[in-house]
Amino acid sequence: MEDLKTLRIQSGKTRKEAAAALGVTANAISNYENGHRALSTAQVIPLAECYGVGALEVLEAALNSCRNAR
Repeated sequence: MEDLKTLRIQSGKTRKEAAAALGVTANAISNYENGHRALSTAQVIPLAECYGVGALEVLEAALNSCRNAR
């Protein structure tokens, strides 16, 4: 079960690179990965493009990140 952090690491991207793709801080990426904040729908496609995966994969990973935070 992949989460956002796993997707980022598999893509070879740093938090800083992912943050630049979304126009947020690296700390915000950390919050998304840890399930403390949720991605907006407008962020899904840019993040998918950054990681080289499909939007559905990002949505599933975001959901898993939130589940893992509980």
